[in-house]
Amino acid sequence: MPSDNGPRPGRCVVVGAGGLGVCVTAQLAAAGVEVTLLEQAHPGQAATRSSFAWLNANAKEPRSHYELNHAGMRAWAELAAILGGPAWYRPVGNIEWALDSAERGQLSARVRRLASWGYSAALIDAAEAAELEPSLQLPAAVADVAWFPDEGYLLTERLVSDLAGLAVRRGATVVTGEPGRVTGFDAAGGAIRGVRTGTDELMPADAVVCCAGRWVPQLAALAGAAGPVPLVLWAGPGAEAPGLVVQAGPVTPPGPGRVVHAPDVYLRPQAGGLVHLEAPDAAVDLHTPETELRRWADELLRRARRAVRGLQEASVTGYRVCVRPMPADGRPIVGWLPGANGLYVAVTHSGVTLAAHLARLITAELAGGTAPAELAPYRPDRFTAG
Repeated sequence: MPSDNGPRPGRCVVVGAGGLGVCVTAQLAAAGVEVTLLEQAHPGQAATRSSFAWLNANAKEPRSHYELNHAGMRAWAELAAILGGPAWYRPVGNIEWALDSAERGQLSARVRRLASWGYSAALIDAAEAAELEPSLQLPAAVADVAWFPDEGYLLTERLVSDLAGLAVRRGATVVTGEPGRVTGFDAAGGAIRGVRTGTDELMPADAVVCCAGRWVPQLAALAGAAGPVPLVLWAGPGAEAPGLVVQAGPVTPPGPGRVVHAPDVYLRPQAGGLVHLEAPDAAVDLHTPETELRRWADELLRRARRAVRGLQEASVTGYRVCVRPMPADGRPIVGWLPGANGLYVAVTHSGVTLAAHLARLITAELAGGTAPAELAPYRPDRFTAG
């Protein structure tokens, strides 16, 4: 693999055109690297498409993990400013409340901790919350709510389309479908020199950056990695990684305009006059029957109607099970993979928040030869140490 003192890769292949993959590709191309982005389906149509896409560092611990995510929020603000305020960037703030005394105490403690770390976080009374978000229907027992003004969300399909286009304008090549599906790695002299695709084409590369989400462990094994890239199990019945995402609409005034975390439902605006809904207790997986998925989708809409106005005329317009890439220890996995010389992996559950910042760090490491200190806690070799 390239080192701090060795040659920098002139040609890179990036695998996976989700939010992280397109960000990495655009950054590498801007740094003058010859880069090809491979995607076995359509860009942004896997986990990125279904993500709640909440920009935050809200419940991130320890402090180093919080700082990484906070830097991710700032990186999106900076990129959006450079791009002239794209419609997919929505820094609208987040409102959260709790019902029972224990949960209210935990929420208040989190607000105090975040504020002491320099994060924009405050407790506000119900009247102020109603001014900020006129759609709110707070229970009478809720005297105050948590307000996080710097948080927001991304419209991920527009984001991926725009950044893939930006990468191409910077000189990158995007290959999708069967020609973009990785089937193997080509190695010479103990190092990966390229990837083979579903059309049996060899894509030469000095480095391969794997941003393929839940498929990263499979590709790492295919490359002969010495250790695991452990993700939370997602394929079997009862797996934790899958989650239900629901779209509903139309939204009528005064519908929600911000991110809202009610105790039993999470929601935010979605393109096309819809809302995106999720819930912490919607236990589904890839084997859940269609009737049960539909029951949960209707239940989430009922909960959302209790939390906000503007949904009385709404109906469920779509729902799906999203498989979220979730590292087993809850922390990102970013860096050169032991035993697979030339393969760099990047997989994280916070992919939307972190993508713009991780793309900068990865580019600094690959194109600039600088190993960022921020990434030290997140290297893949932590799973093989000892």
